[in-house]
Amino acid sequence: MAHPSNLTPKGFFLVNGAETVTGDFFAIQVLAAANAAMTVKGSGIFELLASDGSDGSTHLDPNSATGLLGEEHDAGQFERLSTVSTTLPCIANSTIYGHFNSVTGESGDSILVYYK
Repeated sequence: MAHPSNLTPKGFFLVNGAETVTGDFFAIQVLAAANAAMTVKGSGIFELLASDGSDGSTHLDPNSATGLLGEEHDAGQFERLSTVSTTLPCIANSTIYGHFNSVTGESGDSILVYYK
């Protein structure tokens, strides 16, 4: 991905409270955060898992024939499937960059979601 400063947003959605927006997003700007958490779906989200810490259907394994990380594996960083929800910190006056396809706010949140 190019550096975020090289991207010019085509527009944005305002997530005002407990609602979900879907699309091709590259940045999330938190204006007000009531709950300190938001839920996103997207690619390139990695999670540190303990040995055998996967349920076998939520993470990718580049060394597997099926592409999915099995329930038995070594500890390490593994990428989540882009269809799996991930909870991220929702901190006022912060911006999160990445590849997102869904963003869900909580009651009292005010979030700008910029699409490509």
